[in-house]
Amino acid sequence: MNREHTHAVVLRVRGNAVFLPLVTSFVELSAGAFGLGKKEALGLTLAAEEIFTHLCGVMGAKGGEVRVRCRTHGHYVRADFSFPAVDFDVRAFNLTAKVSPADDRCEDEMGLVLASRAVDRLNVTHARERGLRLTLIKEKAYPKTEADIPLSSRPLQQFSIRPPERDELKVLALLTGKYYRREGLPGFFDYPGKLVDMVGGGEYHALAALGPAGEIGGGILWCWAGSKTVEFYGPYVFEQEPNTRMRNALLDAAISTIARTPAVGLLNRCPPPDFPQEYFEPLGGIPLLSEDGTVLEQRAWFRLMHEDPGAVAWVHPELEEFVRGEFKRLVLPREVRMVRDEGETANAHSLLSADFDRPQKTVTLKPVWPGRDAGENVAGHVALLRCEGLRDVFFALDLGQSWQAVFTPHVLARGFVPRLLLPYAAEGDMVVFQLQV
Repeated sequence: MNREHTHAVVLRVRGNAVFLPLVTSFVELSAGAFGLGKKEALGLTLAAEEIFTHLCGVMGAKGGEVRVRCRTHGHYVRADFSFPAVDFDVRAFNLTAKVSPADDRCEDEMGLVLASRAVDRLNVTHARERGLRLTLIKEKAYPKTEADIPLSSRPLQQFSIRPPERDELKVLALLTGKYYRREGLPGFFDYPGKLVDMVGGGEYHALAALGPAGEIGGGILWCWAGSKTVEFYGPYVFEQEPNTRMRNALLDAAISTIARTPAVGLLNRCPPPDFPQEYFEPLGGIPLLSEDGTVLEQRAWFRLMHEDPGAVAWVHPELEEFVRGEFKRLVLPREVRMVRDEGETANAHSLLSADFDRPQKTVTLKPVWPGRDAGENVAGHVALLRCEGLRDVFFALDLGQSWQAVFTPHVLARGFVPRLLLPYAAEGDMVVFQLQV
């Protein structure tokens, strides 16, 4: 299971506006070569143009080296800008960003706002060897599944398990959408072509149970969810007997494959109704509001694949009781280190990412960059998202990154409640908060 199964091209230039046409042409041609449509490639190119223009301004006349790396992951193209640490203000990348014509920084920040809106995801990280790294991600466009496609399955007494071919993956997606409630499925099952590229790009992996004549009776998928955890979806079975051996055979085959990787844990956050609970330990549940107004609990399950080597968890005092309680209940070997604001110098502005799941009407906020305005930023996002008609708003906090802990009191103050602790679901363990209605 290769986590770096990608194709990439790299351009190195000085941070000087004279190289702007070269950078934009490089990104546009790379996006097209990696399969983005014209509209999506144009969006990524526009974002790259605004980012490089801004970098040229803040890096000054001398300009340091800017490294632009474009790579494909099958269903999306990623452009990384690596550059020396400079006075780079991330405020304009927030979902809540507004630029006023009366503001002297209007023209400069308008370009960054446009860049953030032109791509699907954006991230800023410290790249130890290169200062800062800004990542732009643009997904390919795919047609949605047509309704009422005449597909069905039947009970299979004999079957074999193997990775499905491309067209078999499409049928697997269609059958999963037919036999399982849409509310309990990841959104990618609505886009069979996207699922093919997700697996073809190497980030996702799949197994299918097929009968002697090639009939598809079930399937299972998985991907890396963090530094040491693999998240899986399924197993899904179609027209098979309850507690079928096919369901268990699919799970056993996936576990056998994953066991040959460095993965420490196996996680499932959206189990199907016939999920084999006997294989796993419960992590807890999240109450979700369905379309008909009823409240359903979505449970999460976890299984250790190898001995847990232990880890450090960076925790704010206001979250200590919850975290220590979960570590004790789940018997996780962790060293808890407390994080407090003790007056040290901090960035002026923070940055949050917002990952929308439109079919499920949910969004997950994640810290991208710390700043003194963290409380104001969290409050602004909550106010905006309450007007979006969403069923649920989540906040994910990575205990493996100490700087994220400072968001804790602001998240709790705005009505979020900690629901789950997911072992190794990020750089370290992840705490998932849910906004109370």
